[in-house]
Amino acid sequence: MKTIDKDKLLFKLRDDLEASETEAKLIENKNIFTKKYLSPIYDELKLAATDQKKEIGNFANIFKKQITDIFDEALNKLKITNENKAHHPQYDININSSNISKGSLSPISLILNDILTFFKSLDFKIAMGKEVVDTKYNFDNLNIDINHPARSTHDSFFINANKMLRTHCTAETAKQLENNKNKDIRILSYGNVYRNDDDDATHSHQFNQIDFVWVKDGLNLKNLKWLISSLLKHLFGDDIKVRYRLSYFPFTEPSFEVDMSCINCQGKGCSMCKNTGWIEILGAGMLHHNVLKASNVSIKNGIAAGIGLDRLAILKYGLTDIRDIYSNDFRIMDQFKLKV
Repeated sequence: MKTIDKDKLLFKLRDDLEASETEAKLIENKNIFTKKYLSPIYDELKLAATDQKKEIGNFANIFKKQITDIFDEALNKLKITNENKAHHPQYDININSSNISKGSLSPISLILNDILTFFKSLDFKIAMGKEVVDTKYNFDNLNIDINHPARSTHDSFFINANKMLRTHCTAETAKQLENNKNKDIRILSYGNVYRNDDDDATHSHQFNQIDFVWVKDGLNLKNLKWLISSLLKHLFGDDIKVRYRLSYFPFTEPSFEVDMSCINCQGKGCSMCKNTGWIEILGAGMLHHNVLKASNVSIKNGIAAGIGLDRLAILKYGLTDIRDIYSNDFRIMDQFKLKV
């Protein structure tokens, strides 16, 4: 048998494998080594005399096992190294970056958080719900007549005859209200709503809204006025004055448009309030008995209101264009950093 320095070759193999950065390269280096140094020994075994076959065969088998052991050891080390890299990146993600500044919440999130804080303190259940809803909850259970203009495709976005993008969060409130057997029901729903509207400075096809109902025997207009006045004072300060004007909504009776004194001129008259001293802020009323009946609720009294968050945000934070809220303009958002 030809003389080879097996230990020296195995040392070389170990170095080559440890320098391999991928599993594919590891296998490639092993195969090159095997072909160059082990295969010739097996070729020699085929031609060797009978009395030499045993010695050469034993040498080849030991050499082969040593190659395999070194390869397995190197492969295991490579896998451990790769796993460590995956779990422990080479950079510390906790280190403050010099080129990333502190962000801010949008005015919608800020006003929403204020409102949710108020209603959570009164033990209202908070719900978001789905934006694609059944017409049953968006219209039918809310006493909205089949011929009402809101059911037209000119006003609303329909998926099919029975599915639509909700036009108000009252749809989720109606769903939460259905078959509710509690004697004191307090629900607030919030999220995106959709109307088939042309976008301009004061209108959007998509905006944010909250809707709330409080259903309990004995509730009356005094409770409604107290709740709404308390909410508006929580948002705009104790100096705010509130007034109620009779109106019409299918799901409440009586119904009211609610105005608050202008926060810009304190009721004296300005361009913001069109020189009236008042700003229309929300719609409210006593829940219509048909709504309670359609929801299979036995309680006879309930109060309800719906508020556009975009309008509240514009008033509270002095914005002039509803489109600014959705523009992703960092100059707009930077104004609210200190409010986070």
